[in-house]
Amino acid sequence: MTILTENTKLTTTELIAMILKTIKEAKDSIESEKKLFHFFKRLGCELLQLALEILDKELYETVYKKRGYKVERIDSRTIYCTFGELTYRRRLLKKEGAKSIYPLDHKMGFDARKHYSLGAMALIAKTMAKTTARNASEMLQDLAHITVSHQTVVNIKNCVGQRIRDYEEKKADEEPKLKEVVKDGIIAIEGDGIVMKGKEGGKKEELHRVQIYTGVKKNGNRTELTGAHYFEGLDRKALVCRVTRFIQKHYDLANLTVLSNGDGGAGYQFSDFDDMVAGCKIHHHFRDLYHVNKKIRTRLSFCSKEFVDTMVRDLFDVIHNIRPWLDTALSFAKTEKDIEQVAKLEAYIERNKAYIPTLKQRGIKTNIHLGTAETNHRCYSYRLKRQGRVWSHSGLDYMAAVLTALKNGELDEALMYREYGKSYKKNDRAMNTAARGALKAVYSTLSASQKRRAKNYRPGCVDGRIACYGASTAPMAQFAKAIQNY
Repeated sequence: MTILTENTKLTTTELIAMILKTIKEAKDSIESEKKLFHFFKRLGCELLQLALEILDKELYETVYKKRGYKVERIDSRTIYCTFGELTYRRRLLKKEGAKSIYPLDHKMGFDARKHYSLGAMALIAKTMAKTTARNASEMLQDLAHITVSHQTVVNIKNCVGQRIRDYEEKKADEEPKLKEVVKDGIIAIEGDGIVMKGKEGGKKEELHRVQIYTGVKKNGNRTELTGAHYFEGLDRKALVCRVTRFIQKHYDLANLTVLSNGDGGAGYQFSDFDDMVAGCKIHHHFRDLYHVNKKIRTRLSFCSKEFVDTMVRDLFDVIHNIRPWLDTALSFAKTEKDIEQVAKLEAYIERNKAYIPTLKQRGIKTNIHLGTAETNHRCYSYRLKRQGRVWSHSGLDYMAAVLTALKNGELDEALMYREYGKSYKKNDRAMNTAARGALKAVYSTLSASQKRRAKNYRPGCVDGRIACYGASTAPMAQFAKAIQNY
């Protein structure tokens, strides 16, 4: 049902009558709310349709006609936006020697051959980041009244993920106007990986993560990273290359001290981080204490809990005088395998003893807390693991890209980014010119009295009362009562 027609100009009274009729026809309050929601949604879309058609006309008349474009035809298009299903008509313009274009689609950011606007795609991707595709489809229908199948949700997530990947590559190569300011002259860089289930023959997929930050701040009882940038990818070498380009372009490394933290696995050793921050003032590398403690507990699982707890607590003393501790561990050994585990632990500690001492033990004063990479795995592991979830290589890559973009607060920017290296801006000079012309065209249809009322509108005092803190018989109380009754 269409609320507005070309020949209809609804007054406020007529709109109120429509609203009251909608309420009257509903059998209960819940149905009433649903019908009113659809009414206002439909009304808003129809008003926007009229506004866009006026804007399209002004774009042609004031901008593109002067550039030599001619109208080839007027086409209708339907697109889903966050506020509902929008159907509108716009001009296809053609110029000799140039491609045909729809100026309105380009200026509004409506991509060709896409059924969903950028805003709707962002909303769908955010919902998909919290739950499965089927649940996301139901939530969008119930809460946002966007009808979309779970297969389409997956396709949109993949499309958004691909755009994010393109944006990340372009951004890593961009030269920033100013280098990022680091307050204390210290930045931290941490890396770790998460193993996921793959679809192809039960193959495991490892998601590699790197995060850079400059400090921490208190937010209530929680702490948050400041100046944080998050990176991830399934290809470790490509990820390291992207992170290296970003660091070298965005930080003045010659004046910075770098603290790196990793578990010592492939891609997370001192040499790997040292290549990323080549040219820095000082580089301190740390072995992640969570993984060190886990390694000790795993290797000495046959020892008493009290002994292992003491060894973990006094780790700094252990690495400088390891022999007595190993001898004690050997006294708990009962099999050849236990003895072999002790030997492996000795080799591990000897190999990493230079990286185990903490910030305090090295005399480095900073508010940075190393080891947060493991904590920040949560948003990935909660969404990507458990409940029998398996992923294709591309599906996992795009889902991880969406999660990282949300964490970096770059989802909207990534969606609006264009392949030619510039961010999309709706309010450019042509759009402003057309919008001014459209406003003049709309105002020209108003009568003189309507223009005068719009110009001189003063709402005044909508509601108010006189406060009286004395007896109800006091003069001020009597005056307040008289005003209230009036």
